[in-house]
Amino acid sequence: MIRKTALALLLAAAGVNAHALTAGDVAIIAYNSDGADDFAWVALTDIAANTTINFTDSSWQGSAFRSTEHLDTGGPLTWTNTTTLSAGSVVSFSGNVSKSWSVGSGNTSAALGLSTSGDQIFAFQGSNAAPNFLYGLQFAHANGLIASPTVSSSTNTTNVPAGLSEAAGTMFNVGDFDDGYYSGITTGTQVQLLTAIANQANWTRSNDAYGQSSWVSSMSVTAVPEPRNYAMFLAGLGLMGLIARRQSSR
Repeated sequence: MIRKTALALLLAAAGVNAHALTAGDVAIIAYNSDGADDFAWVALTDIAANTTINFTDSSWQGSAFRSTEHLDTGGPLTWTNTTTLSAGSVVSFSGNVSKSWSVGSGNTSAALGLSTSGDQIFAFQGSNAAPNFLYGLQFAHANGLIASPTVSSSTNTTNVPAGLSEAAGTMFNVGDFDDGYYSGITTGTQVQLLTAIANQANWTRSNDAYGQSSWVSSMSVTAVPEPRNYAMFLAGLGLMGLIARRQSSR
């Protein structure tokens, strides 16, 4: 992740927004719609200082957030941090009890009101009218994801926004459970962890709230070898093999 941080610094120097994230850079890994309405998310890449991420439980209806929901009553809930958040860090929100982040701060007065009849948590950047989606989680409704061209007509269901994908693991339906947390592998590449998180078999789920002490506290995101370096590594192995063969034939 050092290379990505260095790239962010170069982009900032060039006048490009170094705080912009892309889909799959974060993933939501725990939620309770019973009790405190708390949840947790993991950073799957280094997140630069002073980056802002928005969270809402408003459903997506075709091409816009549903009106008369969270975003029309003071939302979104926001998070920011004054220092870099390292890949693998888990951040939890305490919900309606103390309305606070475990790391960082933000507009916590706009806490989420998660429904036991079905709801969503979206992470996004940008404005409510033009969001850049990072991740989406649907829960407490077996058929909560509505396929287009049908438009979701309920606060308990949602369409999949453009930019998010079930196949890519950036939009995920946990299933018809009020509460749950990810309990699968905690070490892997960003893609491997996204795939594991988007697998119902890797979740602990019920209709009773779980304590945050049960939730994953951190992950280890391993780097993917750069193509050039990997090619040089393979070439080196091939050269060593050629030398060994020549020596053995003497």
